[in-house]
Order: sequence, then C-alpha cells, then structure tokens
Amino acid sequence: MNESLTIINKYLDLVQAFSTDSTAYAVVLHPAIEQTEYPNLLNRTIQRRSFSEILDNARIARELLRDPHYEVQNTQISPDGTVILECSWQATAINDVGALVRNQRISAQVCLFFELREGKIYRMRRYSCYDML
Repeated sequence: MNESLTIINKYLDLVQAFSTDSTAYAVVLHPAIEQTEYPNLLNRTIQRRSFSEILDNARIARELLRDPHYEVQNTQISPDGTVILECSWQATAINDVGALVRNQRISAQVCLFFELREGKIYRMRRYSCYDML
C-alpha cells in the first residue's frame, strides 16, 4: 500500500474512534496541520482547525455522535502527491442537538483532499454533502 494511504488510513481510524490521544495524532498529523472544512448543512461557515483544534473537535463529536464510519469509495493520487478520497460517512446522534434527533442516523457524501509533508498530513480539505436532516 502507498505510504501516504497508510498514514491517511491511520488518521481515519483515529477519527472513527473519536480518539483524543495527541500522541497518536502526532504520528499522522504534521505539527503545522491545517484542516479546512467547507460550509455544509452542519457548519454554515468555513471551519479551519489546527492540531489542537482537531483534537477539540474530536472531543465534541464523541459527545454528540456514536458509531461513525467512513466507507472509501474512490481513491486518487495526483501527480503532486495530493490524495483524494471520495467517501460515504455515517454516524448516529446521541442526543437531540439542533436539527439532530437522538438515535437519528446522519449520513453524508464526503470528498477529502490530503497533502502530506515530511510523511505526515499537512493540509486537509473536507467537502461534505449531508443528506437532509
């Protein structure tokens, strides 16, 4: 398997486990990581996250959701090394929050772009198209 894909799969495993282990994330995320999430049904504005903010977001998510799962449908590696994943994503709401209802299954089609530097994820862009809530 491509080394970049190995790193990205380790990252997805951490995300799906709602891990907040900074040591585990340090293995896959560059210290200067920037994660950009573009506007979607849940976040109306662009969200930019640093290393510590990615961990904070995982803490928040595990209090709102359970059983998250990414299913990678397509993978492309561009000539510059950028890795693009097309995925379906699902999770279940734990409580009523905003438009979410307890035990509601949430799903989205997601496109993820990963740029690596020094063997770690340096830039990540997420485009999520959520099914109507």
